[in-house]
Amino acid sequence: MSTTEPAASPASAQLRLDEANELLAAWACMRADVAGIRVLVIKGRPLADDGLRAPRVSADVDLLVDPDRFDDYCATVTDAGWTEFPSTFASSHFTLHSRSFRKDGWPNSFDVHSEYPGFLQSPAVAFDALWSSRRTAVFAHRDCPVPSRAGGALMLALHSLRGTHKQPRHHDELTQLARVAWTDAERADLADLALATGCAGPLRAVLTEWGVTVSPDPTLDATPAAIEWHRKVAEAQGAAASWLALLARAPWRQKPAVVARALWPSRADFAIDHPEIEDRAWPQVRARIARWGRGIRRAPAAIVALRRRT
Repeated sequence: MSTTEPAASPASAQLRLDEANELLAAWACMRADVAGIRVLVIKGRPLADDGLRAPRVSADVDLLVDPDRFDDYCATVTDAGWTEFPSTFASSHFTLHSRSFRKDGWPNSFDVHSEYPGFLQSPAVAFDALWSSRRTAVFAHRDCPVPSRAGGALMLALHSLRGTHKQPRHHDELTQLARVAWTDAERADLADLALATGCAGPLRAVLTEWGVTVSPDPTLDATPAAIEWHRKVAEAQGAAASWLALLARAPWRQKPAVVARALWPSRADFAIDHPEIEDRAWPQVRARIARWGRGIRRAPAAIVALRRRT
């Protein structure tokens, strides 16, 4: 496989999503190998292969990168012709742990993570723990590093816990995880990895349900990662939680700008977030008013969620 990305062609544009995911995962790992960067293919097909969730075709490929080399890896992706998704005022403040890319001719997107919400240890410590327990999975005839079964389960549980109220599949995934039959050795692996990555606190209830006994490190409860985790969980109630959290932590001189953007996103930002809305005056105003209504309805639940601690 060449280290450079082939130009899009009519054939590549006809790739099925499952085919594209296999090829992109293999290509992503090849690029990492050439650059000497440690990466893990996360989520995706291995979760179904392990019986942790029902089989489904994802719309993207997710990669967790050694945080010390995150910028280097993203540079290799853009050098190969992948374009980063345009950012908005909200995404630049709310999505701090990953960058997303796309390329003409590919039906999927590519999410590159420097850290994973819910792992309260430092990104480097958490990555090293996941890397130490890694295994390989085959994508498009290439061996690629992926988390262990325990690592995959912990990451899926964290992802499902911060799933939004609009996506009931996250609740279904937690229900399926609760039915997994773990061996004693696997429970020990889950406990060790939960402690090493710092997710024992965020997953306290889930681990108990799995029969895993572990005592979370209380010193992690007040870390920036813990605060960010609480915001991510609260965001399941709607974007109002993220705006309220951003307003609370913004310096006083920046608060007016945050309020203004929350109430009335710029035209460019609104077009990115809502491409389905016609770029005409009345559809735009009507959609913005509807957005206010959703925010007002979700605000009480968001405030409660922000005050809650896992």
